[in-house]
Amino acid sequence: MKKLFSSASAERRKKEKDCFLKNGSSVLEELLALCDGNCRIPIRYYTANEIENAIRHSKSKMELPDVHMVTGLLDNRPVLVRFNRCQFNNIHRDIAITAQMSHLKNGNINDLDRKSLLWENRLRVARDVASAIVFLHTEFTTPIIHRDIKPHNVIIDENSGVAKIVDFSSSISLPPGELEIQDILCGTYGYTDPEYIHQLVITQKTDVYSFGVLLFQLLTGKDVCDIMKRVDSKERIDFEEDAKSNTEEGNSMDRVDSTNSKETTDFKNLPTNYFFDHYIKEGNVVDIADPTILEEHGIAIQQQLKDYFNLARKCTADKGDDRPYMIHVARELSRIEKCFRALSLG
Repeated sequence: MKKLFSSASAERRKKEKDCFLKNGSSVLEELLALCDGNCRIPIRYYTANEIENAIRHSKSKMELPDVHMVTGLLDNRPVLVRFNRCQFNNIHRDIAITAQMSHLKNGNINDLDRKSLLWENRLRVARDVASAIVFLHTEFTTPIIHRDIKPHNVIIDENSGVAKIVDFSSSISLPPGELEIQDILCGTYGYTDPEYIHQLVITQKTDVYSFGVLLFQLLTGKDVCDIMKRVDSKERIDFEEDAKSNTEEGNSMDRVDSTNSKETTDFKNLPTNYFFDHYIKEGNVVDIADPTILEEHGIAIQQQLKDYFNLARKCTADKGDDRPYMIHVARELSRIEKCFRALSLG
């Protein structure tokens, strides 16, 4: 019996070693490919027991769709341990990219109380995320496209307030010397570049579009999918009212078939800025901004809100060629932030 347990233990250790060598080499390959050999190699090996002990007494946890994260201490260093409820693809690339970016401590944007996101903090979140995307697009051997910029993938340090991007499992590198690459569709409904949806072509402007949607969400304090559902519902009601009105008038030439209208208007395939345009028709930018922003500053920042909204619109232009590059987006956000600080000091 003793020999049986010894044999099983040896087999388990062999599997652990093989797994470590396989995964470790994959991470190393990703690191070398991303940085052309000029990068930090922070590979450390910890047993499952060491990781469990590190997070056993942790009170800092964060729940995301299909994922939960827990902070802990390993070798007296703060770490963030992620548990996935489903199979996690491209884990090696995620580790490699995350290893080149500093870590964080708190929850994502959606977890924060709206009142805690003052206008100053929202601008900082936008600027931090923009800077992180610029880093991805410019600081590696070839540009890295995240492909899934959204609130759930932006987390904020509870002490410094610095925003960070997480989850690089969907990221893809552009080929050397190329401006685009074709790949299967992935991302999140409402945040995905319409050109990418229809042509399966990925460029730096793919992330610009998703970031523009994030800008809009920071401005309104509303989930973009809720806005799209709201406008979608309103449009369908308008179709039905037009049909009813024309039927009552008895004008068969002008009659609207509400059933056919619903079938021919595919709202899910419309770009996000279609919904932005219809949403803002309800009033000007002050009317759609999160009320907590106006409660804090009133109409004194109306011009900043307009500039911010116009930037979000440029980022979500239908065509990628009409969108700015992230470096220009980051500069404009810095300008808006400086204007706000000057106004606050004045």
